[in-house]
Amino acid sequence: MAHNEDAPLAGHEYDGIRELDNPLPAWWLGTFFVTIIFGFIYWIHFEFGGAPTQNQELEKSLAAIRAMKKAGPELSEANLTAAFADVLGAELKAALGKDLYATKCAACHGQKGEGLIGPNLTDRAWIHGKGTRVGIYTVISEGVLAKGMPAWGEQLKPEEMMAVAGFVHSLKNNPVSGGRPAQGEEILE
Repeated sequence: MAHNEDAPLAGHEYDGIRELDNPLPAWWLGTFFVTIIFGFIYWIHFEFGGAPTQNQELEKSLAAIRAMKKAGPELSEANLTAAFADVLGAELKAALGKDLYATKCAACHGQKGEGLIGPNLTDRAWIHGKGTRVGIYTVISEGVLAKGMPAWGEQLKPEEMMAVAGFVHSLKNNPVSGGRPAQGEEILE
């Protein structure tokens, strides 16, 4: 390869190879020095300026979430029924509950609540939740991990869980043919 005699040289040569002195572009050098200055200021701010660490920010956020959960309305049958009525109209809540049940619950509990992998929801016996809206809502929200039911509280909105709880509550005491045998404690209402 031919050497351009006009190119600036760095001043040294090794095995017949001469290093050229090509400076870096000004925009690249400017960006490089700005990032060094930013990094130094950032380091000073977080090391000595008292800025919170990521772990401290996480703990603060988790504490706020815990406080919000504790400050929420008490979960009772009357409160849940009132909230259920306020959140959704009667027709809309029934349709939403039925649709969510069909997409989220029917694989284990059957299309009619007759029970497949999960227990029968149409009889008078209840393993968890005791058949009340609050009990059903709690089971939906927290799940029954030991039995393979996921906790839907992180995936569904409260009004969606209320709608499903209302739909499952409407299935209660309406046995269907071919359902799983009763499991759990029989609840007489």
